[in-house]
Amino acid sequence: MKNGPFPETRVMHGAPRGTWSTTALTLTLLLGACGVNEPVEPSPAAPRCEASLVRCAEQSIDQLNLLTTVSTGEIREEGTTAGEFHTYVDARAGGASATQSYTYGRFTPQGLSRVAVDDQAALASTDWDIALRRYTLRVNSGVSGPSCVAVARTPAGTTFESVTAVDAAWEFRTEDYFTESCEAIPGQYTLGLATRLEDFWGYEACLSMTGAVFVLRLADGKHVKLQVTDYYDPEPQRVCNETGEVPQPSGAAQLRIRWAFLP
Repeated sequence: MKNGPFPETRVMHGAPRGTWSTTALTLTLLLGACGVNEPVEPSPAAPRCEASLVRCAEQSIDQLNLLTTVSTGEIREEGTTAGEFHTYVDARAGGASATQSYTYGRFTPQGLSRVAVDDQAALASTDWDIALRRYTLRVNSGVSGPSCVAVARTPAGTTFESVTAVDAAWEFRTEDYFTESCEAIPGQYTLGLATRLEDFWGYEACLSMTGAVFVLRLADGKHVKLQVTDYYDPEPQRVCNETGEVPQPSGAAQLRIRWAFLP
């Protein structure tokens, strides 16, 4: 594939398979503390959902190449529209064959706050809302994390501006990219796993943006509308969207996300 995504390289996660009973016990103890990795900013005072044990943790570590090196990826706000954020997230993770964890973030009134946690510790942390690495985005719920962040996909053709309130008809779902027996559910184009936010991109010879608008229900009950506007730098992304080809250098895996809290 030219200039496209590459499947994440599967690597062992540093522990023999026979040690998983110990790992499960460790995760259980960590869950009792509702996450031990402190975010950059203090956790919000609003009540959050009670942490739950993550199913299929071993399979997640293997299938998603979950690592123990914290991402150095930057998160910064680039937007200037009142009441709206346009966030840059460096989700390169060291390259197509990732050497760093996902970049983890939490939605706050000041913007998307970076959470310094590695992939395997994130399985026991409720401090994060969203994780980004290359073209894979996950939320903290279900088989992805111990919190209860849920995602609703608005109808095709919905514009970001038109979403002004939560619609009772929306169906919010947590991450479930493993079956009950922990068999992986592949993502589109058989790349990665079927996460709730994977529909933000399409692919021919480059990652084009679909314009899909999602609504996230956070652990404290607040709602965020979200649209990924760029996978590449803005100009290469425009060319990709219009022509199906992306010029080089493209700035791949440096995402821009448009989002805002809903009333």
